[in-house]
Amino acid sequence: MQRLHSVATAIDAVNAVIAKLVCWGLLANAILIAGNAVARKAFSVAWPLAFDMQWHFFSAVVLLMAAYTLQRDQHVRIDILAQRLGERGLAWLDLIGIVTVLLPVCVAMIWISWPQFATSFLASETRASRESLSSLPAWIIKGFIPAGFLLLALQGLAEALRCVAALRRIAPRPLQRFQLIEREN
Repeated sequence: MQRLHSVATAIDAVNAVIAKLVCWGLLANAILIAGNAVARKAFSVAWPLAFDMQWHFFSAVVLLMAAYTLQRDQHVRIDILAQRLGERGLAWLDLIGIVTVLLPVCVAMIWISWPQFATSFLASETRASRESLSSLPAWIIKGFIPAGFLLLALQGLAEALRCVAALRRIAPRPLQRFQLIEREN
């Protein structure tokens, strides 16, 4: 079980590093949006590539930060139910949700999106060949879909390992989980 805990910790580290990089992407996107607005209003200049990059940045943030959101326990949860279950009940609820919903959805999304990404990459598809005037490669955004779901699946696996460790009373759940459990002392 110690080896599995090490795997979960390594997955956490990967997702934390990616989250820090994505935060810089948010800053770059804010600068890009401000620059686009100034160029349009002050100089009547618009670049299709800049507009496409805005939603590419936003999509990357959403897709790549989902795993970090799960790691930090900031995802959507029905707290009223979680508060009534206690630590072991919450571990069971999380484990069942991860195994029956999260991991199958992630696998399905990777399975569905990978061929689209691969085809786009091999064909050197650009946004200009679709609905935009920019020459931004379309495979970039299509690649974020399987990558984001892969990271989410890996984080789900890490969380499932933690649930099993908590249920076996080998290791406690991370501290942020305890915010959900009301303790009357």
